[in-house]
Amino acid sequence: MDKLDIYMNGLLVGELHRSNSGAHRFTYSINWLDTPGARPISLSMPLTRNAYEGPEVINFFDNLLPDSQEVRDRIVARYRADSKQPFDLLKAVGRDTVGALQFYPQGEQPGNIKTINYQPLNDSELEKVLLGYQSKAPLGMVNELNDFRISIAGAQEKTALLKIEDKWCIPEGTTPTSHIIKLPIGKIQGADHTIDLSDSVENELLCLEIAREFGFDVPACEIVNTGRVKALAVERFDRKHSSDRSWLMRLPQEDYCQVLSCPSARKYESDGGPSIAQIMKHLQSSSNSHKDRRTFMAAQVLFFLLGATDGHAKNFSVFIEPGGGFKLTPIYDILSAYPAVGGQGLHLRDLKLAMTLKGSKGRKSKLFQIYGRHFISSAKEAQYSLKQMQDVLKVMYESTDNVIEKVSKRLPKHFPMKVAEPIFEGLNRRKERLIS
Repeated sequence: MDKLDIYMNGLLVGELHRSNSGAHRFTYSINWLDTPGARPISLSMPLTRNAYEGPEVINFFDNLLPDSQEVRDRIVARYRADSKQPFDLLKAVGRDTVGALQFYPQGEQPGNIKTINYQPLNDSELEKVLLGYQSKAPLGMVNELNDFRISIAGAQEKTALLKIEDKWCIPEGTTPTSHIIKLPIGKIQGADHTIDLSDSVENELLCLEIAREFGFDVPACEIVNTGRVKALAVERFDRKHSSDRSWLMRLPQEDYCQVLSCPSARKYESDGGPSIAQIMKHLQSSSNSHKDRRTFMAAQVLFFLLGATDGHAKNFSVFIEPGGGFKLTPIYDILSAYPAVGGQGLHLRDLKLAMTLKGSKGRKSKLFQIYGRHFISSAKEAQYSLKQMQDVLKVMYESTDNVIEKVSKRLPKHFPMKVAEPIFEGLNRRKERLIS
């Protein structure tokens, strides 16, 4: 039987086992269970001395890996992994994952975590890492950086880097990355249309700034431009400097596919994934339940206003607290579809939210079908205060003009108007429906 030791900030928390048949099993370390302040690696696997062998095991660990099968194939080729099973992929690239976990072959230890070691990148080296996907390097892990082994969940082409005093660096040893670096999505060719997301970097920057101005907690971000390539650098909220800034801590977190033991292939509600009501029910147990439930419902309104169609379960996460408590993380991965509407691209009537709303006659997901009353019906279905939901709609309706004015004034110089104008226009048009 193969085993991987799993560490959280230098402490052994458990073992991932793989049997000869390929079945995955997870067991907590006895020492970890006896550690003051111990917490589960996932809310789907509470602290216990018993082994976990059900679907929650594969669903949790698989969701730590990139969604793209092409990227997984590249990991296998780059590191000569034995297979695309979660065990083998995490053995290859599990040194720096989303959240706090690190994976090592049994008996191997992380070493001193309370230090920051890194290799600064000059402009040409940074560009080579960012363009790594063109040479089939998975997640920017080019051949010259053999010890740089990261895993980032999600479908988009991306990597992760460490930023030290305004300098981009490759972390070394046990030092984690501090920023997710997202490349332009480019053009997606469909059967009868072309979705142009070449400006996805600017699009996401604008959407995050709009969300911030509406009052949402969102990560800091900036555009990185090396000349040949541009990217969006998003500060990781699952990383935090120690009080004396001598080392970078990993903060335990997981997304809602992991929380609810759902395969990443079912992250969309339309594919059998989590719904608004399911997540709202779970958030009743949050250590910050009142704020988190309001934030989650307000996020659905924000996605409607922005035409952000990718608000699926993997794009909502929770921090895991000692003993198994939890609270919602900042909102992330917001991208508007409005700039892709028109011409050979999408039709406005094609746009639909990732999670459906309740209507008087069936479920509503397409933007052109949705009005404020559908958020009210969905709040009732999710056992959320109708008064609170009405207040969310009122506040966001009344704030929209001011949000647009403030955000437009602080956009970077030469920001593409072909991105900003359709997003601002879409906000203005959709807001009128909040009071209908």
